[in-house]
Amino acid sequence: MRNALENIRQWMYPPEFRIAAPVWPAEFADTLAQLARALEQRAMVVPANPAKLAEERKQQRMLADVCTGLWRARQKMVHPGTDRPLEEMRRVYRHFEAAWDAFTQGGVEVRDHLGEPYSDGSGLDVAAFEPRPGITRETVVETIKPTICFNGQLIQTGQVIVGTPEKPTTGT
Repeated sequence: MRNALENIRQWMYPPEFRIAAPVWPAEFADTLAQLARALEQRAMVVPANPAKLAEERKQQRMLADVCTGLWRARQKMVHPGTDRPLEEMRRVYRHFEAAWDAFTQGGVEVRDHLGEPYSDGSGLDVAAFEPRPGITRETVVETIKPTICFNGQLIQTGQVIVGTPEKPTTGT
């Protein structure tokens, strides 16, 4: 299954360094040909439209920016660590919650990682690691940007600060 260029390239080397062309069973070639045809048909059915993809990315970026802004506003409207609005935010918070619920029902998931254990495979963008007293394992101590998914598809990776256990100091 070598092409002509590969055969010529082999002749450039001394015989002891030439690699013999592999001998494939006949059914293997048939299987590869079927696979190639199937891939070509699939490519013809779902052509990539660069303009459409660019527009989708633009819309996803806008959705992520709006959700990040709403998430940040929410952080300023509620008592820390709760879902209870601050007294001065009660009236406006009802309207905020209605908008937030509309996003959620529309397939948007906004995830704040505060307090979650951190591991290298979590897929988060770590802005900094900071030693913190009282922490026994790496834990997210601040969320800079939440993770945002739309209809199960990731559109923004969360950005966090991770607290690490303090290293014990040794006396001299």
